[in-house]
Amino acid sequence: MKVLITAIGRRVELIEELKRHFFVIGADLNSNIVAINYVDKFYNVPSYKDENYINILIEICKKEKVDMIIPLFESEFLTLCNHREKFLDVGTTLLLSNKSVVHICNNKLKTYNFFKNNNIDTPITYSKDEIENAIKNNKYIKYPLIIKPLEGMGSKNVFKINNEKELNFFKDYVEKPVIQEFIDGTEYTIDALCDTKGNIISIVPRERIEVRGGEVSKTRTVKSKKIIEKTIELIFKMIKNCKDNICFSVAGPLTIQCIVTPKDEIKFIEVNPRFGGGVPISFKAGVDYGYYFKKMILDEEVSSIVGNFKEITMLRYDKSIYK
Repeated sequence: MKVLITAIGRRVELIEELKRHFFVIGADLNSNIVAINYVDKFYNVPSYKDENYINILIEICKKEKVDMIIPLFESEFLTLCNHREKFLDVGTTLLLSNKSVVHICNNKLKTYNFFKNNNIDTPITYSKDEIENAIKNNKYIKYPLIIKPLEGMGSKNVFKINNEKELNFFKDYVEKPVIQEFIDGTEYTIDALCDTKGNIISIVPRERIEVRGGEVSKTRTVKSKKIIEKTIELIFKMIKNCKDNICFSVAGPLTIQCIVTPKDEIKFIEVNPRFGGGVPISFKAGVDYGYYFKKMILDEEVSSIVGNFKEITMLRYDKSIYK
């Protein structure tokens, strides 16, 4: 079987994991990337903004008889969703949640409104206009705050704001910002996996011990029954609210972020319909993603293994390739 992964960049561990089950084809805008040395075959493709991008991917899928395409770059998700049927027509499954899910996940204000409307505990979040109106009208603003891009990936351009002077600077420095109530506590990322019918296969919470350059460098899996139960509730609410006309909604990997406060409250921050950078720890903890992807391709029943994983720690280091 064959999978095509887009925007492979430096996702070496993901590629190596999937190569245990698949012939892995990589595609990327940049051909001078580390992951090119690990895929079985590589295609240099244009930007997702290029009018020929989808047709080029379709041709690759036809030529290579690709069974599944796995996108990694959030900005291309809606474009791919809009052409899901074209991939199915050439026998390729797009492993990506539907447009409603992507719309919610790709915009942090929409994520916040989804949480709020579905009684999911989350930090209060403001738009730039709301904060500017508060400043203009001398309304009380409780510091510290967190400011981040409305549509950003990872932890880049995320700043802690301690006073009005910093707020006035960073609200213009960060492009399309959202401002969030600061929550003191322990940060967790949850690697979740659903099949193409919306059934939850796996949920692995992991504590974010250290982050470098927007990606986790130290993390450990944690068997927190409470986090797992709250994550199940969140996913079920997303499935219920986002079904399309063929009852399709959540599918494939989800990366969910939350903070657990000293009072043991769980505050959800983000949901991303893709693999997180730290997902290799879930592979090593016992979740065989490639096995489940094969089951999905063959349209076979998948059994849930929620809560069935090892508690382990991941420590990352730099490694170079010389050519």
